[in-house]
Amino acid sequence: MFADAGQAPPPVRAIDPALFRQVGRLVARVHKEEGVKLPPDAVLDEQADAYNALITRAEDPADPAELEALLPWLEARLRRRLQTAAAAPGTGKRPA
Repeated sequence: MFADAGQAPPPVRAIDPALFRQVGRLVARVHKEEGVKLPPDAVLDEQADAYNALITRAEDPADPAELEALLPWLEARLRRRLQTAAAAPGTGKRPA
């Protein structure tokens, strides 16, 4: 279908519901601990962003053990981002 394999779109991966829930619980807990309250739709955006970051970071996104091992990295990344945003108000918001 594509003349150059480098131009083919990346394969579509199904979301792992259990991992997505685990990431959602992590996002909710870190936001609560950092004193950041989000509207419900923003919580889902944060959860999706965190899930995508986790999948992108993994060498083998299909390996549940590797993904679970990366959860502490994800937590530290999220916490650092929230603390940076709190230290410099107005810089933590994403552009529309």
